[in-house]
Parts: sequence; structure tokens; C-alpha cells
Amino acid sequence: MSVENNDKFCLFSVGCLLYSFARMNKNSSIVFYIIICLCLGGFPAHAQLRAPRQGDSAKKCAVCHYRWIYTFYVEHRGTPIAPLDEKEVVGSREMCLSCHDGSVRDSRDKICNDPGHRIGIVPSQHVRIPKNFPLDDQGKMQCSTCHTPHAVSFEQGMQFTFFLRSVNKDSSFCKECHVEKTGGTEKGNHPIDVSVKKVPEQIIKAGGKMGKSKPNQIICETCHTPHGGVNNKRLVLSVEDPQTMSVLCEVCHTKSPDTIKNPAASRFSHPLDISPDKAVQVPKKWACGEDVVLGKGGVLVCRTCHKPHQAIEKKVLLADRNTRDSMCGECHRGKENIAGSSHDLKISAPNDKNILGKRAAETGTCSPCHLVHQGAARYMWAQPLKEPIKTADDFCKSCHAHGASAEKKIPGDFSHPIGIKVTPQATSKLLPLSDERGNRAQDGIIRCFTCHDVHNPAPLYASTERRDVKHGKFLRLSQTQPSEVCIACHAMQGKVQGTDHDLRVTEPQYKNALGVTLQAGGICSSCHAAHKAPQKQYLWAAPAAGTISAAWKDQRGYRDSIMIKLCTGCHAPGRIAGDKVPRYAFHPGSISGQSGSLQPGETIISYDLLKGKYPVYTDAGKAGKDGFIVCSTCHNPHVWKNERMKGSGKKVEGNATDSFLREKLVSQFCVRCHGEDGPSKFLYFHSQFSREKAKTPLLQFQDIDQ
Repeated sequence: MSVENNDKFCLFSVGCLLYSFARMNKNSSIVFYIIICLCLGGFPAHAQLRAPRQGDSAKKCAVCHYRWIYTFYVEHRGTPIAPLDEKEVVGSREMCLSCHDGSVRDSRDKICNDPGHRIGIVPSQHVRIPKNFPLDDQGKMQCSTCHTPHAVSFEQGMQFTFFLRSVNKDSSFCKECHVEKTGGTEKGNHPIDVSVKKVPEQIIKAGGKMGKSKPNQIICETCHTPHGGVNNKRLVLSVEDPQTMSVLCEVCHTKSPDTIKNPAASRFSHPLDISPDKAVQVPKKWACGEDVVLGKGGVLVCRTCHKPHQAIEKKVLLADRNTRDSMCGECHRGKENIAGSSHDLKISAPNDKNILGKRAAETGTCSPCHLVHQGAARYMWAQPLKEPIKTADDFCKSCHAHGASAEKKIPGDFSHPIGIKVTPQATSKLLPLSDERGNRAQDGIIRCFTCHDVHNPAPLYASTERRDVKHGKFLRLSQTQPSEVCIACHAMQGKVQGTDHDLRVTEPQYKNALGVTLQAGGICSSCHAAHKAPQKQYLWAAPAAGTISAAWKDQRGYRDSIMIKLCTGCHAPGRIAGDKVPRYAFHPGSISGQSGSLQPGETIISYDLLKGKYPVYTDAGKAGKDGFIVCSTCHNPHVWKNERMKGSGKKVEGNATDSFLREKLVSQFCVRCHGEDGPSKFLYFHSQFSREKAKTPLLQFQDIDQ
């Protein structure tokens, strides 16, 4: 022991003796005064103000505070290993990691490897750093900004805590800096310090904590953890990886948030954890400039639309302003044409109410029919339903029904069939079909939405009802020409374009029986109506003849057939095709498929050879073996010459090689009965010459199946 140290030891011994004496003596104040004098007089002044000079200081404080080693602190010089640091700074990250690297406690995963609270950065303007939370010499955060290995006292009852620089009751420590993250929805933040009915087990297992001041109290650390976490937001569970782990938002709120408050609430919310389909265009940024967040693999997650802190739309924590459903349109750009149309109920039916009782005039374009988290049925349906949804067509009937907002637009009794399979000839890859539940299916059935796009009013048409509303037919594939949707399935019938039966060419001012012009209804509307057709057969909309021309009634083969009346609605005196009325119109003799009527010497022909190519019809208009030869047996009203040629687009005078005659009619049909007379019978069919020898029925059909 050195002399100096020996002196100090003697002084210490004397002090102890005097202290013992004082306890036994009433003049203790004098004794204490002597002790103080001895102590102050026995130590130099600099020894009282500077760090102790013990040789073992490196084994104590200097284990962490290496600047307190004798060489740096007393001799005030650097070493070959470390230079002298003149500045007084807080502990560095390296200081903490010298122990927290696994040598003291295996905290490497949380502190080193996993995402944690950021250090080595200057705090942003959104963070308020208390004065007792020190930064380093560059104003950056370090471990020691929040942590200290020394005891820190607090005013409340002189409590003591270790490692944190302030108390952390119910995440109060977090609020010391993150003042902008508090305040609840009024400040655009997720509520905290509120109670929930049930604590999600997944959150607790992941390291989330609940507060203790209230039952099941939500605090900052319920969702966040300063060390560990799954991403740079220090979350206990991911919000972006629904494919491999629980999603933080869904653990509490589920995929149908309203069911938490009301278990009986509807369960039809916006789809989550799926990739958006091709019709959806998710932007990279919202209109406000905020980044659009997608989950792993580009899937939609809660965070895509919602923002838990500093939300733009505060009440519901949305990432962008949602002025009259404007946020919907940022992704669903293909639906924006509905605005201002008759399907925009805030304009066309402002007093119509959705299932929440909100008037259409008070909401945006989307909310009268869709509610993001409160739908009553599929498609987040918001229109009141009188009956449960059974098919996809029932959604349309929410409005297109008696007593509803679109009762004037009910399809009618004679309309295009729905709920049926399409024939192979009419299959189209351009128009959607559905299964029984309404899901898209390539081999599905026809629904209203097969032809109609409820969000696109095209093609538009003029109307005197409401000039402030865009009136349209809401047809797919039909931006300007309404019949394009028809031709998408009925491609063969689409060959009528540009021919003499395209009345845009031959009779542009024509109106059908419903008063619809060709400009409003399209090519097909001259003869057909998809809805409210005057008669069921072929959805016929052309003026049909009430009776057949009196000049034909005395002709052999005359029949009161609906199929002939369909043609004579135009091909009759005084009608638009009055110059194309044949003198003789009927095929002589009746044709029957009943084998019992077969007479000796009559020709037998298999109906299967004719079926499809040269159809025969009953008087009621049904195609089949019991039918008769009528106009459309030989003529295809949609094809001028052959299936490979298009119409010329101008009026043409026909001959025996075109004029809507079916292909190979003579060689495959006429000659089967007439033999070598077939060509002449065909050529002069509409004249007296072809009927001179036609005294009896020419043939009978026999079904080979019988």
C-alpha cells in the first residue's frame, strides 16, 4: 500500500473510532465536526472532484465508460489503440453491443438481427425528444437515448427503475417522444388506452402487451415492440404477409370489421389478402401523395387503404381523402364512367336509401350500391333486399323491380333468356358467363352482366326524361354501336352488316315496332329487341304482318305460318321492302315427318340431312322434323351470299347466286326430291313455270330414328 493510501486508511480508521464514540457521547455534533475536518483536510481538492485513481478502475465503471480509464481521465492523453476523446457524449451502440452480443444474454436476434427501434439517425420533426433523453454529439439517437444502466428516480413516490430513462406505464414511455401518434381518431391515429372485449391470443404470443390501467387495454406495445418485430415499423405481427403468418389488423378486426361490434352484422367486406384482378389498376401513390402499400406478392391488405397513424381521412383512418367515394375510383378506374349516368343514384334517384338509411344524395357514386365493410350480400351490396340473393340477376332486381327506383326499366316478359347455357355456336370469350353462385365461369350460364356492364353507360342515347343524366344502355363491347354485344355471341348473324338487310344501308330512317331508331338500337334492333319485345318468337321487334297477303291465299302450299308473317312485315305492299314481294311464295304441298303418311312411290329423305342447314318450321315457328318449307328454309336473312363474304355497304340488286340464299341449296336440297329438275325448280321457284307439274305433294320427311 502506498504512503498516500496508508494515510487515507489511517484517517478512515480514526473516523470510524470517532463515529463510535459519538454514538455514546451526547456532544455528538462536535465529534461529527472533527470527522468532517479530518476528511477534508486529509484529501487533496482535486481528488474530491475527479474520478478516483485506483488501479482497478477498469474493472468497475470503466468496463462501459472506457474514457474513465486512468490514462484518458487522469493523465488526459490518448493511447496507440484509442485517441483521446475530448467531448462528453452518451454511450455508443458499440458500447451496448460489447455485452449484448450474446456474451451476457443472447439478445442478438432482437437487438442485432431483427428490426428494432432505429438508432444512428437524427430524430425527425415529427418526434419530440425530452431533455433527459440524450443524443450523441451529432444529434443522433443511440441506445443510451432511451436506456441507461443507472438507477433513475421519478417524482411519483421516488420510484426507481433500471435501464429506461422514464417510467413506462401503459406505454407512457413511447408517448414521451411520439406525441403525434396519440389522440385517437380525432388526430388520425389508431385509438389507444381503450378496452377491447377480447385479447387476441396471436398478439400475446408474438410479444404484444396489454395495459394494466383498464381491462384488456390497448397500448402502443400491443402492436409495436422496440426490439424485435417483423419489419421496420416494429410490429409484433406483419401487416403485409398474409400468406405465411397472421396479419396484425385481421387478428383484431377480422376481414369483416363490423362483426366485432355486432356479430349479427353483414359479413361482406372488400376482399383482402388477394391479388387485384386485371380490371383493377392500383396506383403507386394515392392522390394525396401517400405511397400505396401492398402486401407480399402484391396482394391487397388492410394497410392498402388504411393508415393507422396520421391518416388523411381521420375518422376511419384512410390513407387518402375519400370525398364522395373518390378513393374507390383511384383503383377502379374502369368504373368511373358510371358518374353522371342513370346508375349514379345520387343524380338519378337522390332519395333512394341504402341499407344504412343514407340517401344517395348524401353519399358518393359507389355507396348507394356498395359498402366497403358493411355489405348485405356479395359485391358488398348496399341496396335493400326484399328476398335473399339466389342468383347474380337478383342484384339487378334491387332497383329494376316494381316499386323500386328503376321500375320504369324492368326488362319485360319477352326478353333475352338468362339462366341458361349458351349453345356452342353462340359461345364468346369476350362476354362473361357465371356459375350458379355468380362466379365467372368459362362454361357458365347467361346472366344480366353477361351483356350489361353496370358501370359503363355506353352507348349513350338522347332522352327527354332527364337532360342532366347520361342515358345509356350499359352494354359491353358497344361504345358506339349497340349491336356489337349481340354479334359477340351471334357472329354468324353479324354477317348482316353492310347487306340489304342492314337497314342502315337501305332504310336509315327506319324505326322498329317499339319506335327505336337504328342509331339508338343498332343493326339488330331492326328486327329484334333484347327486352320488351312485342312477341316472344325470336324476340321479334319488326312490324309483323297481321295477315298474309290475300294474293297468296289461293296458292298451293299456302299456310298461315308465323315464319312467313315475320318476313312479310317488310316484304309486303306498302312496307319498306314492298318492291321485293314475290308473286308466288309458298312451296307446293305439305311436308311431314310422320312415317305413317308415307305413300307408295314417294321419296323418303332423312331429316337429319337437312337439320341445321335447311330448317323447316311448324306454323307456330318451331324448327323440327314436323315442319314445312318456308322462306327461311331457303333464305338465311343474315348472310347475303356466303359465310365468308361481308356486305358491300350499299344497296345491291340480287340474283340466283346471292340474295340471302343458303349455300349449295340446289345441289344439297332441291335435287334430293326434284332430281335433274332441281335447278330449274330452284331458278323459277317464285314463278308459275315451276308449278305447272306440281299437282300433288312432292315429298315427305321420315325421321330415321323411327
